Amino acid sequence: MNFSSSSNDQFNQTDLEQYDEAWNDLANINIDALDESREICSDCQRPQSVCFCLDIEPIASLKNHLIVLQHPNELKRCLRTTKILELCIPSSNYHLFNGKRFSFGKFTRLHELIAERETVVLYPSSDAVSLSEIFPNKASNSLNVLVLDGTWSQARVLYNSNPFLRSLRCFKLDTAKPSMYVIRTQPAEICLSTVEAAALSLTHLESNPIIFERLTRPLKTICDHQLHNGAVEHQSKEFLISRGLYRKPLNKKIRRKLETKHFDKNATPLSDSNGLLKLLDR
Repeated sequence: MNFSSSSNDQFNQTDLEQYDEAWNDLANINIDALDESREICSDCQRPQSVCFCLDIEPIASLKNHLIVLQHPNELKRCLRTTKILELCIPSSNYHLFNGKRFSFGKFTRLHELIAERETVVLYPSSDAVSLSEIFPNKASNSLNVLVLDGTWSQARVLYNSNPFLRSLRCFKLDTAKPSMYVIRTQPAEICLSTVEAAALSLTHLESNPIIFERLTRPLKTICDHQLHNGAVEHQSKEFLISRGLYRKPLNKKIRRKLETKHFDKNATPLSDSNGLLKLLDR
């Protein structure tokens, strides 16, 4: 298969990254929120006409804790999914910290939480184990599940900018299902939204499938509303490339990586796409 390429090999990759990010931001603009005359729900912080609180069913209790390290740029996104986590998970089990560098001096509570029990990080590092291999320590009977909230490139920045994260055990998800968050472009088929990733992790650790349903139900409502009001369903960059539908220029490094892969147009593309993830989310 021939892949799109730039007519100029010196194409400015930084410009392309900014172009992709701008289109992502544009696609996620909440048109309803632009009307300042509309009342905003005090809980989900969305206009009353698109409030998803009726789909919120709080989880009564959890043994494990969820820690979210959120990249500052996520605050600019009107459709971020961490609000669902905040409304569904008991406040004693949900901890969100916003920043880039989480030093002990500025984020004392974060480091206290990490010291209280074993912490595992959802991140596809080279030594990450499968989620199915993660179980709470019998002594404490609970874990901290630490999730990085942002685009994949932002998640890499968070991981690489905080050395203490590299001392913690990493795990990756076992799912081959595409993201339900179809109104936001993902770099690869294995990429999920923060709420989906948290839902899968907690469902496994708590051995309770109801958790996944409760956490993803509001996400489906959000997507259905946006699609009903003119948004289009997004395919991942990986999906588009594998089917020859990706029209933006690809640099030499990405083309070489892609050309080593075999694409089956009738199969889920690149189920082993961790290697491509770093290249596609640019």
